Amino acid sequence: MQLYTFIDWFFTIGSIIIAILLGIYVNGAACLLGLFFYLIYPFIIEFCYNLLSVKQEISITNMPEIPIIYHDNYNITACGIEKQHPFDSCKYRNVYRQIRQKIKAQHFTPQMLSRGTFLYLGMSKWYLLKICYSAYISTLIELHVFFLPGVFLRSFLLDSMLLATSGSVYGAKLALEKGWAINLSGGYQHASLNRGGGFCIYPDITLVVNYLKKYCNLKKITIIDLDAHQGNGYERDFLNDSSVYIIDFYNSYIYPRDRQAEKAIKCFKHIDKRTTDEQYIEILQRDLEVNLKDDMQFIIYNAGTDIMAGDPLGNCSISASGIKKRDELVFKCARHKKIPILMLLSGGYQKENTFAIGESILQLIT
Repeated sequence: MQLYTFIDWFFTIGSIIIAILLGIYVNGAACLLGLFFYLIYPFIIEFCYNLLSVKQEISITNMPEIPIIYHDNYNITACGIEKQHPFDSCKYRNVYRQIRQKIKAQHFTPQMLSRGTFLYLGMSKWYLLKICYSAYISTLIELHVFFLPGVFLRSFLLDSMLLATSGSVYGAKLALEKGWAINLSGGYQHASLNRGGGFCIYPDITLVVNYLKKYCNLKKITIIDLDAHQGNGYERDFLNDSSVYIIDFYNSYIYPRDRQAEKAIKCFKHIDKRTTDEQYIEILQRDLEVNLKDDMQFIIYNAGTDIMAGDPLGNCSISASGIKKRDELVFKCARHKKIPILMLLSGGYQKENTFAIGESILQLIT
């Protein structure tokens, strides 16, 4: 990945310099040759990268004391551009520091998985090519950054998400070993194998499911999605897959309102500002008891905190205390059924969410 990034920057800068020199020393029309090269080189390096990269074995040589997955590069700092989006792109560091104040045990630091591994797990080559261009990336992250070089956005934004996606896959392996794991990022629920949206680029939930199927030979996997938004990305990936059982509680009045993806949901509950903590926990407990079967082999828990009161995008009213009770309930059900569980942080768009996440995780692991 470091070599790929270097080549990416090299050809971007090189093509721009060529365009400028041709414009100055030949004529204005000649500079189009450099601009053409600027547009065409991603096809070349993507083809070579896909061709040369191989699938890797996903192994953990040094098992951590606690299955918490975190890397400093999860946090997105793109020269302040990230602040134009309501998402708190550095909440992962703050949650980690909050946990470390009370838990000193060693956590797991993930490495970037190879391109060959992502392709083996189902990523679309065409989609990976499209996100080389900032005009397309802009539509996915909902920021007007189409004027920036694609390599800039990939280096300072997409690579952080790709690393977090790798962390989710490693988290699945840790959960199988330890019984549970928590990735302090991930949960990109609006991304599918061939498209993104809603500030979600890489479909880590789908990739985790495919990892469990292809590497671990699991047959029955459950996704419990309690983010305020519908998980339409992975739902589209598993529309016709009966081996994936989807439980999704969300506010159906807000983004994305994907009616086609809804067909993949086995258990749906609508929540909004009128839903109290007591109602939410009561409904959740009842539905988990009914829908979590003994033969289920793995749980992916998408633990978005945008259901908290005051969140600008979730439009719900669950308290921080309600978040703690929710997470505790999901983990208790998983442990009672002896089903390995992987928790992903997913959405949450206010500073108060960070403290609630940290407190909830601390209650789960202490």
